[in-house]
Amino acid sequence: MAAGTEMRFKGTFISLNHRDFRYFLSGQFLSLMGTMIQNTALSWYVYKVTNSPFLLGLIGVFQYAPVLLITLLSGVIVERHPKKKILLITQVSYMLQAFALSFFVYMGESKYWVLAALAAINGVITSFDMPTRQSFFIELVGKSDLPNAISLNSTVFNMSRIIGPAAAGIIMDDLGAFQCFLVNAVSFIPVIYGIVKIQHMGNPVIRSTESNLLKDLKDGVLYTVHKRILMSTMFMMAIVCTFAFNSNVIVPVFAKEVMEGGARTYSLLMSLIGLGSLLGAMFMAGQGRRVRGKYYLIVNSFIIAVLQIMTLFTKNYISAGITFVFIGFFNLTFLNKANTIIQFNTEDKYRGRVMSIYSLLNIGSTPLGSAFAGAVMEKFGGKFGFFSCGSIIFLVTAVIMCFIEFKKDSLKPFSNRPQH
Repeated sequence: MAAGTEMRFKGTFISLNHRDFRYFLSGQFLSLMGTMIQNTALSWYVYKVTNSPFLLGLIGVFQYAPVLLITLLSGVIVERHPKKKILLITQVSYMLQAFALSFFVYMGESKYWVLAALAAINGVITSFDMPTRQSFFIELVGKSDLPNAISLNSTVFNMSRIIGPAAAGIIMDDLGAFQCFLVNAVSFIPVIYGIVKIQHMGNPVIRSTESNLLKDLKDGVLYTVHKRILMSTMFMMAIVCTFAFNSNVIVPVFAKEVMEGGARTYSLLMSLIGLGSLLGAMFMAGQGRRVRGKYYLIVNSFIIAVLQIMTLFTKNYISAGITFVFIGFFNLTFLNKANTIIQFNTEDKYRGRVMSIYSLLNIGSTPLGSAFAGAVMEKFGGKFGFFSCGSIIFLVTAVIMCFIEFKKDSLKPFSNRPQH
């Protein structure tokens, strides 16, 4: 029993045996915490300045619309250049964007168009950063340790989702939004150092002289569409990511109108979602190299929908807190499992392009959900944001369950699959 527990504990951190991945992960925590501080502060700051859920939702559109427009092309570019170099460029760009945001807020330039433009710049950077980061994992740890690497990265990410919003609430109350954005800018220094220390460059895919961007883009899309397990998983992601990943838009309004609170209430609720996500990431990391059954994503999607619908009936901090923790948990397990399924079923030569489609659906679908949630809350009030999104997820998932079958052999554990 003790030996089994020890082996499971070691399995939880197995991807840390890879030197480059340790450097990659070590710089993430402070940087991600800074990012969460900025995202939390920006949402509250925009809502405070405009007092409009719809305009708050549009900030999400400005931030993630570039992902929707650019990410497919960026996936092809990522495959043509060393990934380490691209990551260095994106991290420095994120840092400069955060410095610019802190400068404009400090100077009193709180015009909506300034905030929207800086949010759009952030989205352009993300269009290149996310597919690079996602396709770099497997080169740092290898295919067999990929699920664990994804889960550990999610653990670090969600630890920052707990501490970041809580810190943002305190900083905003005591100092102001400017300091939140400045903290984020400085937080990129550790992650830049970690990337510099990585030895593996992230080799570009060698292509024929006849290869061109549009042809490669078309081939990547056709590869994804024709591979059933990829298409099924991507379709599920499109629905869930559109309507379940809008916390930065819904929670500020929910905190003010439903919970009758301020910045600290908002940051507390965001931290509770982060706590649930952290627990979900730790749970997934403990699974080691195992990949669960074929209906995992569908069941997970139904649970997310029910939890969002339940927010309509929350009456106090206890019921809201418990619900938000579970929302965070199942949001994370859904995204983690979808990522693992996609990466495990993708050939290396298509990985950059496939992960750009993953990034497109993960983040690029957010503008649609943000605009929808903002419009609903503008018309009907803050308590209907989660409810309306959850209802759509529930109905669409029910339809998907009737028509889409996930191949069982595509979800077998790594140890039972042939290695190439």
